[in-house]
Amino acid sequence: MTEKNDILKDLFSRMPEEELPASFRANVMRQIMAEAERIRKRNERWGWIAVIAASLLMIGVAIASFLYMGIPKISVPIPDLDALPFYVYIGMLTLILLGADYKLRQIFKRRQMSHKEKM
Repeated sequence: MTEKNDILKDLFSRMPEEELPASFRANVMRQIMAEAERIRKRNERWGWIAVIAASLLMIGVAIASFLYMGIPKISVPIPDLDALPFYVYIGMLTLILLGADYKLRQIFKRRQMSHKEKM
């Protein structure tokens, strides 16, 4: 075993030392950050898939239990169609506000991460 170590030491001592490029650390960190972001996105996608699957399963179980128990159909009165533009307006406002909230949270999270990196 020591003979192998001696051979390796000898070989490594003969190798010329080379300098790493100046941007080596930055390139490695960039690759690490890109890989971490890729893994985060993949985990986020799998999380969404799990949430959607669980929601669909719960809806299916609820429908199956209603059918099994023989609960009578629920009649829901249809609202007056004259108010439809108002409902569409409220729905669009809600979607716009939800989208703005999502984007602002992303911006806030990015700024928090960049602020932590500076420290």
